[in-house]
Parts: sequence; structure tokens; C-alpha cells
Amino acid sequence: MRWLLTAVFGCAWLVPPLAIPQSAPDPSSSAAPAGDQESEQQPTFQVEIQVVTVPVTVTDASGEFVTDLNPFEFRVMDNGAPQKIEGLELSAEPVSMVVVAETSSRVQEQLAEIGRSGILFTQLILGESGEAAVLAFDRDIKLVQDFTDNPELVEKALKNLKAGGDDVRLSDALSRALFLLQQRPKGRRKIIVVLSEARDNGSSNTPGFVLRGAQQLGISVYTVGLSSVRSMFGRPGSQNPSSPFPPGVAARPTPANAPPLPSTQTNVGAANLDMLPIIAELVEYSKNWLGGNPLALYAQGTGAQEFSGTGSESLEQALGRIGRELRSQYLLTYRPNNLDKTAFHSVQAMVTRPGLRVRTRPGYMFVRPGTAGAPAAAPPAAGQPAPPSK
Repeated sequence: MRWLLTAVFGCAWLVPPLAIPQSAPDPSSSAAPAGDQESEQQPTFQVEIQVVTVPVTVTDASGEFVTDLNPFEFRVMDNGAPQKIEGLELSAEPVSMVVVAETSSRVQEQLAEIGRSGILFTQLILGESGEAAVLAFDRDIKLVQDFTDNPELVEKALKNLKAGGDDVRLSDALSRALFLLQQRPKGRRKIIVVLSEARDNGSSNTPGFVLRGAQQLGISVYTVGLSSVRSMFGRPGSQNPSSPFPPGVAARPTPANAPPLPSTQTNVGAANLDMLPIIAELVEYSKNWLGGNPLALYAQGTGAQEFSGTGSESLEQALGRIGRELRSQYLLTYRPNNLDKTAFHSVQAMVTRPGLRVRTRPGYMFVRPGTAGAPAAAPPAAGQPAPPSK
């Protein structure tokens, strides 16, 4: 089932497309039919958004979370305009999480490792009041476990993941996850945790459209990278290649003076400044993104983090970091005073206490009521030259 996302600020709709064939449900999965039946009902959901609520993560120079800030120490700018903060509190909301796990044949050797991580999701992120659903994706999108607060069911669903086709329909899987989270009750911290390669092929939804929906619904997308190369060399008959890097050295460059931990390998602090124009353009025009790392795009575009998940120890560190971050975030609420035209609105949160680092989502798309959700003539995909003027 290919889920398409339609969203505007003020109202957001998440609808499945019509007349798209669906693969037969897996008879071995007791949870799958509930998700498969949704495609026949074809519901349309609408969410009214009157204020902007953004999760804000504050860390010190060592990367530790700072949770003792006062409301008067915060500032927020919307498209460069100062805003009045209407609410600020440490997040104490129970978590609603969708685990989105790639099950393509490219990563089949890592599925056992993902299966063993179930207890990490339930203990480090969900806690006693959380709930989770599990989506598997390759060329098909499969709901292998609907929302449950039973940790054993979540752990079993991850343990029983099976490898499928070669496609990696990441954007379609995220669209389905947004649809599931949009139906959960208010007053819950809604997140997606992706376990996937940094690739997206075969999706019907564009990254720009999915990012727009996630930003407007206030859903953070944390990503943990998998490696098809690691799976290939982990198959029987293959030898693990020696690493070209010395022990303890990360394969990706890290910020200066930062240890090579999963939380620092690809995204620390606010969204990379070089990514902000790309994110704004993708969201404003609901565009596709040719090239680049989709895991970094979705994490930075929703104010979350991207992690390297190569190895059980790294996966445990990543999930532990996500759990601690969710319990240490501030929820900042304001009512924009500059919604005068359809445009992407950048959001910048700051604190007056020196020496601290602040991260939140980079912005949201505002569409005036009565206008289309995107311009009639969108420019070319990000990174591509514009057509010649006539």
C-alpha cells in the first residue's frame, strides 16, 4: 500500500491514495490485518493547528542535557520576528512511537541484531507509560504490530522481522507512520525511530511532502543508519574486511573536540546551516531530493538526531540517547504573529544563558486558508538547475 501525504498548516490531511493494489497480508502475523484493513477504509483525517509547539533540546559544551532553565531565559524567532512564548515546560508526556525498520534483502544479516534491540526500545524509550507500533518496509510497507503498551508484543514484533525485496521505500514508510501517529490521542509525545540504510528508492511520496507533514504534526524523526556493506560481509562465506580507520576512530568526521559517539557522528546541535535552505525548499514545494542522505534530512528537518547504528553497542547508545533526550526536552509553545502569506517559516530557539547549545526543528510550512497546499508550478528538484526562461 503506498500512502500519500497531503498537509497544509492550519489543517493537515493524511490520506491513502485510491485504487492502488495491495500485497496480501502475511498470515503468520497476527497484527498485520489491522493495518491492512485501513487501506480499504480510506479515511481522511484533519488536524486543526492554532499554535506552534516545538520540542527544544538544550545541551552544554560536553553534550549533557540541561534541564534547569527558566522560562525567561528562552527566546524564539519565527521568520526572524520575535514571538511571545505562551508555554514552556519540561516534557512529561507519555511517548507514542512508531519503529520503522528496513527489512530489505540488503540488510537481512542485521535483522537479528534489530530483533535483539526490542528490549532497548521498551526500556530506554517507552518506559511504563509509552506505547509503540512497528512498521517493516522494503518493497512493501507492513504493519507488523499496531500500537500497544505491552512491551512483550513490541519486542516479539522486532524479533520476528523477515527479509523482503530490494526496494527501500523509506518515504512511503514514514508517510504510513505519520498516518498512524496522527490518530493517537493528544497529550502524547509522538516520535518515529527509523532503522534503515541511507537510501530511498521506489517511494511514491516525496521527502518534501513527508517532511511538511512531520513538521506540522509535531513529530520528530530519529534515524539510526544500517549498512548493506556490513550485511554483505556478514553473510556465510564472506570475510569481514579490515577497517581503514584505527580502533576508536569514527568512519565519519566529527565536530571539533567531540568524541566519535553515535550522537556526534552526523548531527549535533541545531540543524546544519547548509541543510536549512534545502529543507525549506523541499517543504515549501513538496519536492523530491536527488542525492544526499535521507536519514540526515529527516532527522534534521524535524529537530531530531541521526545516529550510526553499526554494531549492537552503537545501537544501544543511540536508543539510550534518544530516551534521555525525550525526558530532557522543553516543549515551547507560541502563537505566530506574522502569518500574512503562504511561505515556509523558519524557527529559531535561543537561550540567554551562555555556553549552551539549542536544537529544535528548523521550521514549518504555512498555507493561508483557501489557497493550495503548494505552488501551482514547483521549481525543479533540489540540486537541479532551473529550466531556461521563455
